[in-house]
Amino acid sequence: MQTKSFVCAAVLAALAGWGGSARAQMGPMGGPMAPYGVMGVGGHGMMAGAMPVSATGSISQGPNCAAPGCCSGVSCGDDGGCCDDCGGWCHHISVFGEFLYLRPRNAEIAYSVPIDGNLVPGGTQFQIGPVRVVDPDFAPGFRFGAGFTLSECDQIVMTYSQLDSHTQDAISLGGTGPVLRSLVGPLPAALNAAQDSLDSRAVLDTQFKLFDVDYKGLFAYSCDYRMAYVVGARYANLEQHFVSVSEVNGANNVLAESEFDGVGLKFGLEGERYARCTQFFVYGKGDVNFIGGQFRTRYQFNNQSDPLIVDTSWKAGRVVTIVDLEVGAGWRNHCDNLRFSVGYLFSSWLNVVKTNEWINTVQQNNFVDPSDNYNGMMTFDGLTARVEFLW
Repeated sequence: MQTKSFVCAAVLAALAGWGGSARAQMGPMGGPMAPYGVMGVGGHGMMAGAMPVSATGSISQGPNCAAPGCCSGVSCGDDGGCCDDCGGWCHHISVFGEFLYLRPRNAEIAYSVPIDGNLVPGGTQFQIGPVRVVDPDFAPGFRFGAGFTLSECDQIVMTYSQLDSHTQDAISLGGTGPVLRSLVGPLPAALNAAQDSLDSRAVLDTQFKLFDVDYKGLFAYSCDYRMAYVVGARYANLEQHFVSVSEVNGANNVLAESEFDGVGLKFGLEGERYARCTQFFVYGKGDVNFIGGQFRTRYQFNNQSDPLIVDTSWKAGRVVTIVDLEVGAGWRNHCDNLRFSVGYLFSSWLNVVKTNEWINTVQQNNFVDPSDNYNGMMTFDGLTARVEFLW
């Protein structure tokens, strides 16, 4: 027993002496203990400390390589500005304003032409100058709205859009040869020299108003892109108002207009692609709208001697198809709560009653089957510039 006790004491003394020798060789560690996040556990602390860690614990790629809505190492909101899955919608509310610069096409009205020759009804006449047309040019418009995020992949967005286009044209002749023949009067084949003029002018106003309520759902996204489908409802208003005045021993006046109001469904897709390690992106949008509504048209012709020579109107229900396409590029700040973008927008309205076609219907006196007089398409295209705030 004494031998066993002696051996144990010798072993304990040897272990105590080895521990002290080791401490003497290593020396004491100075300064406060490093935080857990720097030193780590199991010898991995140096690697963890050498690479920055984002608010959610993922390794940051630097300020220009952060995912959309994810600010590595920067707090951009109550949740640190990052989502559980990279690339989802992380903001709660967004508001945006947009400048539109669009041109209505397939909307022009030819109202007068210089002629010469036998000016009696049924006689041969020759056009000796350009046809005078009120053809809408590019006009400013606007679009604004707000969005509300329901979850990382769900949004409700409301948008109002409006464009007002105004165009006018005028022509005067010297009175020593050709005269102006109206192209918008009620019975152009019966016109003669008594109805021709030397001065003519016309004004055309074209306007649309849109109000959209959309549900948007992300179905594919990552740090490099987002893809969403759109399902919504749209109210659409389209109007054309035309006035022509020809000076013939007084004034011959033509008033023609077409108005449409309707509500329908909207289906679309939207996508964004982010440039790697920069804050630039490209985007594309496309949607189709089926709008059920009613067209209301009116035509009047009068002069000083008879204040109401022709006065007629027409109404019909139509389903108007609106196809919108938009592509562009933009820039977003690091936290993705401020965005600027510019793009090109093309919008096609199908199965509409345009004012020039309505005038042709009156001239042809064909109201029962006006399909021969209507091709029913009007388009708008041009530039957009958008600013958006998200929080």
